[in-house]
Amino acid sequence: MIARNPRLSFEAALPHWAPDHAFAQITNAGSTSLPAVETYLNKVVARAGMQVRDARLARDIAQFCAQEGNHYRQHRLFNKLLYAPYPQLKSLEEELHADYARMLAKDSLQANAAYCEGFESLGIIHAEFFFERIDDLLQGADPRLVRLWQWHLAEEFEHRAVCFEVLRALGGGYFRRVGGYLRAMRHLGRYGKRVSDHFLATDRAAMDRATRAASVRLERRYRARFMRFALPRLLRVLLPWYDPRRRRAPRGAAELLVTLERPPASAS
Repeated sequence: MIARNPRLSFEAALPHWAPDHAFAQITNAGSTSLPAVETYLNKVVARAGMQVRDARLARDIAQFCAQEGNHYRQHRLFNKLLYAPYPQLKSLEEELHADYARMLAKDSLQANAAYCEGFESLGIIHAEFFFERIDDLLQGADPRLVRLWQWHLAEEFEHRAVCFEVLRALGGGYFRRVGGYLRAMRHLGRYGKRVSDHFLATDRAAMDRATRAASVRLERRYRARFMRFALPRLLRVLLPWYDPRRRRAPRGAAELLVTLERPPASAS
């Protein structure tokens, strides 16, 4: 496990970076959560690291924090492009930051670690979906955004077990893990829906009736498609014997990470 930084550029990226604009905007809503949630993850895992006596896990924690730091910095660059066209976004992000500040101040380290493990469980599902089930939606998409999400989700899969092992090292058992998972799913699901609703409503305000109806159909179709894929995997996380280390790597994820580890070819 290593930290990679593809140093992507988004200056000319558009909010509608994929032909299916509903898919793009729902994915964009997820991007807006990441500076808050991944900063929070790093704080929780770093605090836990001060209590860990396992040298291997301590090394994994350091790499986890480096990877997550690279992720949220890249997403923050893209998210800034969304502030002007979507004026409510900034306040929604600030609410999410405030939620995490309260959780860090009021909840136990174990409870925070359980939330982090819940988020990481969701990341595995998103990685599987992005790499294996949406090739058609990525046809004609902006390659910068495709690469951003491929890189991010491949590393999410790579470090999938770190929070699981941190929670176990802190003494968290099955019920603590499941409680954190359900909390993360509700919390981030609610946030993502509020943001994507804002994005899509703003877009639709400038559409005629037929285009607006088509946009609504695309949104419903995409959400249903994701839930058909995700629901059995979401339920699997509730099993007492769930272990992220047993998950199969998504198609193409490991190969993508290898390409990011190679130095760029020198100009001839």
